[in-house]
Amino acid sequence: LHKWVECELSGLGAKPAVATGAGEGVVMSRVRESKPFAGLPHPDEMLGNAKTFLEGCDAWTLAAMQTVTVEAKSFLVGMAVVRGVDGWLDLLDENKTAKGKKNPFLKDVKKAVMASRVEEEFQIDNWGLVEGGHDYDRLNCSIQIHAATCLMESIAFTNANAK
Repeated sequence: LHKWVECELSGLGAKPAVATGAGEGVVMSRVRESKPFAGLPHPDEMLGNAKTFLEGCDAWTLAAMQTVTVEAKSFLVGMAVVRGVDGWLDLLDENKTAKGKKNPFLKDVKKAVMASRVEEEFQIDNWGLVEGGHDYDRLNCSIQIHAATCLMESIAFTNANAK
């Protein structure tokens, strides 16, 4: 995912900041004026490209993006899922030659669901499954991400037939 995001042609053109911890985890928060040192310091280029990407989305794409981003707790996973529906466009230029990096979720929603579940599955492995809680979270995550992908595929199908 990070390789795809770093690619200027298909992703955001900059390397995202990554939190690492020393066994106990890392406390992360949003950057605020009162705490300029808080949050992950993503490059300005990446933030500008993310803003440009979002400004270029229509209302339906934004709805799908919001659904996946909230469920995955990751803007990058949301963008990759939304772009993954028509991600083959990222791979070929006008001469049908390869360019850029391959979208990790290209036509593969299950990988996106798995990526969005990493943290909670880690907690389940360590502390156990809560019946009626974690199992419903797994199901809801899959439903939400598949629904957003279905919406994006419908948009892509409609746009392809309109041409």
